[in-house]
Amino acid sequence: RFVAPFDIRPKSAFVPKTKATLGYEIQRRSKLYNLNTFRGSFGYLWKENVRKEHELKVIDATYVNSFGVTQEYLEEIEAIPSLARVIEKQLIIGPSYSFTYTNTMEEARTHTFYYKGGVDLAGTLLGLFKNGDVLNGDTARIFSVPFSQYLKVDNDFRYYLRLNDRNKIATRAFVGVGVPYGNSSALPYIKQYFAGGTNSIRAFRARSVGPGTTAPNTEPGSFIPDQSGDYRLELNVEYRPKLFSIVEGAVFVDAGNVWLAKEDPTRPGATISKDFLNELAVGTGVGLRLDLSFLVLRGDLAFPIRKPYLPDGDRWVWDQIDFGNREWRKENLVFNLAIGYPF
Repeated sequence: RFVAPFDIRPKSAFVPKTKATLGYEIQRRSKLYNLNTFRGSFGYLWKENVRKEHELKVIDATYVNSFGVTQEYLEEIEAIPSLARVIEKQLIIGPSYSFTYTNTMEEARTHTFYYKGGVDLAGTLLGLFKNGDVLNGDTARIFSVPFSQYLKVDNDFRYYLRLNDRNKIATRAFVGVGVPYGNSSALPYIKQYFAGGTNSIRAFRARSVGPGTTAPNTEPGSFIPDQSGDYRLELNVEYRPKLFSIVEGAVFVDAGNVWLAKEDPTRPGATISKDFLNELAVGTGVGLRLDLSFLVLRGDLAFPIRKPYLPDGDRWVWDQIDFGNREWRKENLVFNLAIGYPF
């Protein structure tokens, strides 16, 4: 039921829920840094009908601090100042809302859809009591920690075409936009967008794509930092045939990238522009799935066919594909092992 100071009686036949959560997470980056993340939220979850669901978090708070930062990472910050944002203390407080529509439970339908849209308004209420203008050197703080202010909007749309009982085509389009303001010059690290990995662009390693045309760090012995952005566009299509028994196959193409909203001198080409579609990373591959009823075990083997960090005109790399070349395989083939479908 709804737990609130006033009486709320929804007209839907579905039972509403009041949801309170507390959580803690620790992230360890070997030889680099460690992050503590504390989370808490209070809100409501309700359905209009079997297809439409709403979730409103009246309060959604996150606090992040770092410890054990190594000298190696501090030296990297001198070369790439944006890495300092990862280990900064972060206080994120604000409401959020999401809406989900789906008819994918109707498996006999030829066309099924899934859509989830969300809005995150961090620092909105705090800004009414403490005004900050970080661009002019005026930073507002709560308990000596700067609080984040931003507007973030996500849209995740999926379409499934059922060809017959043994064949299906799944597609996804994701568009995300984050706009920092007031007390923030950038989205907090844990709220930024990333591309690449098992549920993203599978031909590129996790969080390694972008932003924009930024080239990855390939120096021997150096670590590869997570590449993040304020904007994200991702497009995926996957053909899923049932092969035999519990074994399913997959042939897929993934495309996407992330971009920054503001210029970063240390990362030229990272800012979004009118040519953003020409900066998409593209990968393709094949996979196998084991449908065990209670879970799906997935393995995907992928390789890039378009690299956005190469000079314009040379980004398509079809002509470089050489499965017989050991060096090409080492540099380009990426194997993803995961649980569940990617979308």
